[in-house]
Amino acid sequence: MVVDRNELYRHLTRRYAGALPDDVHEAVQYAVVVAYETSVMREPPHNLQAYVTTVANRVMSKHTALSKRFIRPDGDTSDGWSSFEDDGSPLVTTEDHETMVDAGRVICAMPETYAEVLRKHYMQGLSLEEIAKQDGVSGDCIRKRHERALRYARKLFA
Repeated sequence: MVVDRNELYRHLTRRYAGALPDDVHEAVQYAVVVAYETSVMREPPHNLQAYVTTVANRVMSKHTALSKRFIRPDGDTSDGWSSFEDDGSPLVTTEDHETMVDAGRVICAMPETYAEVLRKHYMQGLSLEEIAKQDGVSGDCIRKRHERALRYARKLFA
């Protein structure tokens, strides 16, 4: 039983670009174990690499769906986000894993000035003018920061 794990790692890290390396490693290990158990219990798959890739994709889809359910800032977790299950409000989601976003990772990856504008505007619901008054800067300055923050976030997904 020979599985090209490097190819599997490359495939998963490309397809699930925002996934944690530990999740990818866990999916690969799980897929190899399932393939081994399948080959021992019954007839081995005809195309082992395709079988392992399919199993790993299913595992990663589940990991991605579970890890992308963050909606608002809260002090309960290390990155300041609480899970969707903790809140009673509805969440719009899609089944396509490539369109789902982990807002906590995006906020943590950008400079603090950009992150603060996005938190205040989208999570606290403040207008850009209110944010400008709080920070003691002009409205144009905050609008530029907001625009740059969105551009920076888009780069993270490219």
